Amino acid sequence: MKRLNNKKGDIWISAILYILIISLAIVLVINVGAPIIDKMKDSQSLSKSKETMLTIDKTINEVANEGEGSQRILPITIKDGRIVIANNEISWELNTKTQVLDERSDIQFGNMKVSSNANVETTDTDTDYVMQTSINGDIFNVSIKKIGSESSFSDINTTNLIDSVYYKGEKLGGSFNFLVNGDATSATGNGYTKIDPEGNNTGVGRAKVTAHINSTSYEYDLEITLESFADFLSVELKNVVAK
Repeated sequence: MKRLNNKKGDIWISAILYILIISLAIVLVINVGAPIIDKMKDSQSLSKSKETMLTIDKTINEVANEGEGSQRILPITIKDGRIVIANNEISWELNTKTQVLDERSDIQFGNMKVSSNANVETTDTDTDYVMQTSINGDIFNVSIKKIGSESSFSDINTTNLIDSVYYKGEKLGGSFNFLVNGDATSATGNGYTKIDPEGNNTGVGRAKVTAHINSTSYEYDLEITLESFADFLSVELKNVVAK
């Protein structure tokens, strides 16, 4: 009888352990599976909205090509996110905690751009390339001189490439100076600056101004980059050729 009781006890304990293991498996599936399901849902919303936007763009072009009086009835169904029409643009916005796209990315599909966490603006003025982003509503703005072109070099000096930097409406002091291997002659010469992407843009993941410097000692590129939601610039030295 004693052995039998122990055996029954063993069976009862095993049953409890089995139930606990099943419960743990269910919890793991819920915790891991829910974000995957959310990502699948948001990815599907993105795909459908992208198709809708491309249809809108195609219809607008058709009506424009047909001339005055041309009309279309275009049913639009948006289940998730919201449609915004402003500044001659139609936008679809979706706030999500899942990573449907790479952060700070922007991809162009003809007249349509798909972006994620991208809020850099660029402006091409007569004298400067202006890059701007915002952090919780605080504006970070930098102006970099327009100098020459790839086909026509002009005088260039790394100490005055950056015209101004503003943060929260205040101009930041200080100066920008760049030397290669501490050589003072590498700061001046001829060259050009150019911005990527070109022109005036909104909703860009990052913007970059490349300054090409051809000095008496080195020829090289400085890449000055502003990321979305950043309050700083990153500068990289590339393509260095010693003379």
